Amino acid sequence: MAWDDITQWQPGDLYASFRMGDNVLPVDVRDLTYRDAEQKIKGALRLDPVGFENGIPSLPEGKEIVFYCDRPGEATSMTIALVAFDGGRSRVGVLVGGFQAWEEAGYPMEPKE
Repeated sequence: MAWDDITQWQPGDLYASFRMGDNVLPVDVRDLTYRDAEQKIKGALRLDPVGFENGIPSLPEGKEIVFYCDRPGEATSMTIALVAFDGGRSRVGVLVGGFQAWEEAGYPMEPKE
């Protein structure tokens, strides 16, 4: 298993999938900026990147899980996606550019819980 088994989503592609009603779920794994952030991607679930292994089994089945973070090169989201893939999740990806790229594109967000 390698990083090229993980789908890399551009923000525009993820937004288009939402608009088409595809079965895609964004998962927020930001660690550097999450605490101070006021928003997240609309419809995203939160998975704490510390101890994330315990949270992966609780993610819904039958969806493409797209992790996003706030680290250069998608470092956190790629690590978690690789662990999820190794744990049996075949449909996992990362958002290229992470939360910042989504925000800069002006795509829908909502207040974080």
